[in-house]
Amino acid sequence: MPKLLVTGVAGFIGGHVARVALLSGLAVRGTVRGTTHGIDKVLTGLEVVKVDLLHDSEAELVAAMSGCTYLAHVASPFPGGDVTDDEMRTALEGTAKVLRAAAAAGVKRVVLTSSVAAIGGSEDKAKGTASRPFTAEDWSPETMPSSYAAAWALAGRLGLEMTTIHPSFVNGPLLLPRSPTSTAMAKRILEGSMPAVPAIGMNVCGVQDVAEAHVKAVLDPSTAGQRLIVAAGNLLMTDLAVAIKEAHPGWPIKTARIPWVAMWLYSFFDKQAAGVLPMWKKESYYDVSAAEQLLGRPLQPPMEAALEMAASIIELGVASRPQGAGVGAVKEES
Repeated sequence: MPKLLVTGVAGFIGGHVARVALLSGLAVRGTVRGTTHGIDKVLTGLEVVKVDLLHDSEAELVAAMSGCTYLAHVASPFPGGDVTDDEMRTALEGTAKVLRAAAAAGVKRVVLTSSVAAIGGSEDKAKGTASRPFTAEDWSPETMPSSYAAAWALAGRLGLEMTTIHPSFVNGPLLLPRSPTSTAMAKRILEGSMPAVPAIGMNVCGVQDVAEAHVKAVLDPSTAGQRLIVAAGNLLMTDLAVAIKEAHPGWPIKTARIPWVAMWLYSFFDKQAAGVLPMWKKESYYDVSAAEQLLGRPLQPPMEAALEMAASIIELGVASRPQGAGVGAVKEES
């Protein structure tokens, strides 16, 4: 039975990649830096090894990949997220080390998790619109000199067949009671932690589509050399707040809209607000035809994926309902 190594298997995307791979009949070995966070209890048949991609030697990485036919390198922080210096160094330096180890271990094919951040960002304001969506041929200006571009060059020199997956803002059900960057939007809405909701816009995709794209790509030799975009559609935070309030009455969800000027002032005191201010009513469009062809179906609608994330945040206790906020205890917001 062919074996897939999944780096960062206790992460949001990594866990789902392992789940889909196991369901597809692959043997799966996953790496964690420290604790497993219980992912080995959630996914029956998963083999877990402790490997620090940044600090362990290349020989130790080769040993971790021993016997693996495929590699899904998922252990990388969400661009723009609240990440540590070590996590960012893992993204920048760890990828090259992982690719060298994969070649030395005899891995046949690699799938690397990237982001639409490596696709978009063109200075041409007409790009990324509904009439001229971003495509796999587009490269973000910030990406060209980065470790992502270097990874493609290194994979070529090493003779590795590689595919990259470029998800937008990933939503969907959690496997573990953790708080990845992707939960921030739904968690804040559920907990009512903002005085009102900003009209932040983002392109959203479902984690199950992202995971399935990883597994199908690693099994399909024809995807080698491709950059597959998984970005289902645009979603406003204000619309999501209304939908979550309807789905989960009894939570202190605010649906009043915050004016842009108020959001701008709030950004001086809140790091996350400052980070998302440029996304005010933002819409980004991508050509996802290659990913949909690989999956054999359309991508999951963005609102559906976002509501699945909200439901799992509640079910797993990731969001905390303030004391006294029960059914009928919350005033309706306009």
